[in-house]
Amino acid sequence: ILSYPYNVSSQIVNMESSRKESLIGTHFQLNLGLNGSSGTVDRTNYSLEGRVDINSDNWQRFAVISYKREEKDSSITSNNTFMHLRGVRKISPFLAIEGFIQLSEKPLQKIKRRELVGLGVRLSPYKSIKLGLGVFDENEERILSESRETVRINSYITNSFNISDSASFESTLYIQPDIEDFSELRSYLVLGLRLKISEHFSSIISYENTHDSSPPPSTDKSNSFYGVKFTFEY
Repeated sequence: ILSYPYNVSSQIVNMESSRKESLIGTHFQLNLGLNGSSGTVDRTNYSLEGRVDINSDNWQRFAVISYKREEKDSSITSNNTFMHLRGVRKISPFLAIEGFIQLSEKPLQKIKRRELVGLGVRLSPYKSIKLGLGVFDENEERILSESRETVRINSYITNSFNISDSASFESTLYIQPDIEDFSELRSYLVLGLRLKISEHFSSIISYENTHDSSPPPSTDKSNSFYGVKFTFEY
């Protein structure tokens, strides 16, 4: 099953969980989804997600594309498009160079079109810790608001470690200030705690917080999300 983190209230997309650094070779995934209901509530949901990975010992390259549309009682409640292309060149076990292109459209969240082109360095001081620092050019067309083009710093840190044999913790933090005005800031924090309850049963407790100092019209600067998921594996 293919999935990627694409929080509808965040301008930052957590691509760290989409990396497959240990995968070697060429791989392709495609996921089509359709579900709905009729009667008291008429609901129809469509989804199309695809991914291609082309990896070697020194290169990691992947492309992710997704389209999701949700309808409820003849009203469109979600209509989002997302595409991300990334290439990572490993220089040494400690250092890599990466570049990416990203496109997203979220008209119901007042984002007509958002385009990113960026590059940076990726550091691996420890096996469980990854650091990133770079810049990207952002062109954003908003609905009911002026379009704007900015250059932002792209910095992130991600950490994953085992607390015990039955518990592990993952965290990712993005900070993206405008290079000309550091008060123009976006940030995205993702926390996840996985607890293994038994050999086949586990739970995941997650928390996310997003902040945008200049959010789209009619949206808050900060938003928090939390959840608990139970999984059974056999």
